[in-house]
Amino acid sequence: MIHTLLKIAFSVAVVLGCTYLFWFVEVENVRSAILFVAVIGLLNIFVKPLLTILTIPITIFTLGFFLLVINTIIVRIADYFIDGFHIETFWHTFLFSLVYSLSNAVFESFFKEKKKGDA
Repeated sequence: MIHTLLKIAFSVAVVLGCTYLFWFVEVENVRSAILFVAVIGLLNIFVKPLLTILTIPITIFTLGFFLLVINTIIVRIADYFIDGFHIETFWHTFLFSLVYSLSNAVFESFFKEKKKGDA
């Protein structure tokens, strides 16, 4: 439970931080950032698996790099649904998606539990 709340807070902080880091990311307020994180979470649960399955051949052909495009598409969909959140172009969204995904991966690596037999 606490891990989930920390992850949400960290994701909101990353979104708000990107508004200061990149000129092309516009977030009106904290409420919009929280809504963005919630919509991204729902899209990752319901839409991303479908897109991943439908694009297996191109993902294999590109050695998995097409998954970055799928992440970008998910962020564009969330951008469409949230009024207080806006990113200019596809390539700006790609860059934001990359930063957002990498920062969440780094966050998850700090909370990864050791398995039995690990030193």
